[in-house]
Amino acid sequence: MTAYYNSIVNLSLDLMRIAALALELPETYFADKMNHQMSTMRIVNYPEQKTPPPPGQLRAAPHSDYAALTILHGENVPGSLQVKTRAGEWIDVVFAPNSFVINIGDMMMRWTNDKWISTMHRVVNPPIEVGAMSRRQSLVFFCSPNYETDLSCFPSCVSPSNPARYPPTTVGQYRSGKYAQAVPKPAAA
Repeated sequence: MTAYYNSIVNLSLDLMRIAALALELPETYFADKMNHQMSTMRIVNYPEQKTPPPPGQLRAAPHSDYAALTILHGENVPGSLQVKTRAGEWIDVVFAPNSFVINIGDMMMRWTNDKWISTMHRVVNPPIEVGAMSRRQSLVFFCSPNYETDLSCFPSCVSPSNPARYPPTTVGQYRSGKYAQAVPKPAAA
């Protein structure tokens, strides 16, 4: 897993160099913003479903990821990843062998002032008839820059007619705020 993690870190650095060029930034723009990155990786196991889940229950509810990018290695099995199109339709993601799915995350959406939209996604249950054979594993890498990195909109993504949509913050402050929102508040006495 250490070797895999290190290779995905290198892939994330390549992707961030490509993103910089696409956003009219110097190719090395992210180099000093990714040298102490806060990236994390999860190994997610979705067990087979020997009994059908309750109606409406999902393996993972609709959400977007906090990071700049998500690099996902998954399996092409029933009950898998779906992404939401801009038209509001949920479509299945087909995993080609030896490939990755790359999602834009919330940090990249903030940097680009919504030019690049964070990918809304979910994980659905398999059809009942194959639930007992539906085990799925995913390796999910959340690419997050250094803690102190500025999350202000890039100059190429703002203009007088398109002002910044998000207040200034840092990667660390943004991530801490997202984590705090996810923690249930204690009930009032």
